[in-house]
Amino acid sequence: MDHLAEIEARVAGIPPIPDHWHASATTTPADLAPFTPEDLDEARSRLTRLAQIFDLRLRVLTDEELDRRDGDAWSPRQIAFHLGGSVYYADSVGNLRG
Repeated sequence: MDHLAEIEARVAGIPPIPDHWHASATTTPADLAPFTPEDLDEARSRLTRLAQIFDLRLRVLTDEELDRRDGDAWSPRQIAFHLGGSVYYADSVGNLRG
């Protein structure tokens, strides 16, 4: 969600809202909460829709827009490759089917 918000702000030509939390550098009690089968269904639904939003957004960007960097920030293309290759969260949580 954070990366999508950054891309949307940059495409709109406004500075992204700074990230004031520590993302994967911090584990909170909520990260360790029980995860029921209903939670899994909800998470799959939401993450599937979020993936579609990313896909739709990135498909309409030109190569120039995909590769544009603002200062030290990653380009939208770099963000997309980062997300596509990131398995940190999935590996941290483990198999949710059992």
